[in-house]
Amino acid sequence: MQYVFIIAVIVAVTTVLFFITNNRVISYDRDWIKTIKKRVVNGDKKYVFEENGDIVIDNKKKLTIIKAKNNKMAVYSNSDFINKFMLVFSAYTSVKVTFMEGYIVDNNKLYYTYAYKASYYKKLNNWMKNNGVFESKEVWVANKKVNWKTFPAPRENDINWEKKVLIGDIVKI
Repeated sequence: MQYVFIIAVIVAVTTVLFFITNNRVISYDRDWIKTIKKRVVNGDKKYVFEENGDIVIDNKKKLTIIKAKNNKMAVYSNSDFINKFMLVFSAYTSVKVTFMEGYIVDNNKLYYTYAYKASYYKKLNNWMKNNGVFESKEVWVANKKVNWKTFPAPRENDINWEKKVLIGDIVKI
């Protein structure tokens, strides 16, 4: 009888240890890519989803998939000039930054996240105050020795998934 109890305790401890140390990562990338590959959205621009999940916009701009948050939401990276990011950076046409963007599929419709969390805007505002001067609400001037490499480009956790706008219907190519 004691042997059965000892074996049960060993099995229970082993099971608990397995679940505590099991750091399996769940990836939704495959499900996201299956949902959107070989699809197109004709909105104000043409969004084409490639086999690997990347997006080509108007045969010009390519967004690289970073990861899917689930089978309906994915994060993409977009390298672009900072003057296209915000009006206050309009004078800085040669500075390139990599941004994270969110895309959502819901009922065969594609949505784009157009905003970041308040915590990101606070971090950006602090960086701007430390690296330049606001001449007005819409005009910011960088210090002569500004280090653009320290610019707080938005990351995956900065995306505000609640603020989204419809791009259009998703159809097969």
